[in-house]
Amino acid sequence: MREVRLSPQGDFDNAARRYAHITAHPLTAAMGAEITGVHLGESLTDAAFAEIRDALWRHKMVFLRGQNLTHAEHEAFSARFGPFAVDAYTQGVAGHRNVHPLIKEADTRTKALFGSGWHTDSPFLDEPPSVTILRAVEVPPYGGDTVWADTQLAWRMLSPAMQAMLRPLKVHMSAEANMATQERITGKPMAFASEDRRTAAVQGNFHPLVRMHPFTGLPSLYVDEVYAVGIEGMTQAESRPLLDFLTRHITQAGFNCRLWWEPGMIAMWDNRAALHLAPNDYDGFRREMYRTTMAGERPE
Repeated sequence: MREVRLSPQGDFDNAARRYAHITAHPLTAAMGAEITGVHLGESLTDAAFAEIRDALWRHKMVFLRGQNLTHAEHEAFSARFGPFAVDAYTQGVAGHRNVHPLIKEADTRTKALFGSGWHTDSPFLDEPPSVTILRAVEVPPYGGDTVWADTQLAWRMLSPAMQAMLRPLKVHMSAEANMATQERITGKPMAFASEDRRTAAVQGNFHPLVRMHPFTGLPSLYVDEVYAVGIEGMTQAESRPLLDFLTRHITQAGFNCRLWWEPGMIAMWDNRAALHLAPNDYDGFRREMYRTTMAGERPE
């Protein structure tokens, strides 16, 4: 008899820590938090930034309302996390090459929206990005949300037998399947910042399927539905069902949080410990966002 799938139960630990300079308000039992009490502009102290970073590692995604940052402020705040990552897909805005526009006009109709599948940012790189910081300027009256899934919590909720099987595996991360899907739907080649970056994205890299966070030491599943195309040493017939199962497991509702954007809002997330997607559900409305992405390390 088929077993009915139930909501996950057990280790939900998204309680906020007590901080001296900020307040964190958990968004769901699984992940996410709103931060209040600070502005991310020039007045942000090193002590307050350290608490924001700590809250990000704990909650995987944090957001702040009413920030209304300029491109310069967005770039300066992001730089406090370290060097900027290489962006495979887009060029930055004039004067701020690390601030990348994500704009969909009201009259744009597309079945292939950038970021509309569950993914972690650019895992096909040798050193994938660590933190992504997204700023809202203009948002639809409804739709255009972003959804995240906690890959550390998903790991903890697997059986010991499944964990033991997964630990030694390496996943092939490549943009090839995503490119083919996007091009089939739109009828035109997928845009990249350069041909060299397109070639590197297709070749991709093999990374540990279970990766360790460099600051918290916690394991997480490094799998998504956009870029995870195979497992080292396995055929497609063997690896595809396992990758599909893990993606369904990670993205189930109990491991998620969802953000309804407001103008002036900033959200940031830890690509080492979360997947995300942007539903393509706001045709007829304009959405103007700007993104910075921070350099990471080779997964271990």
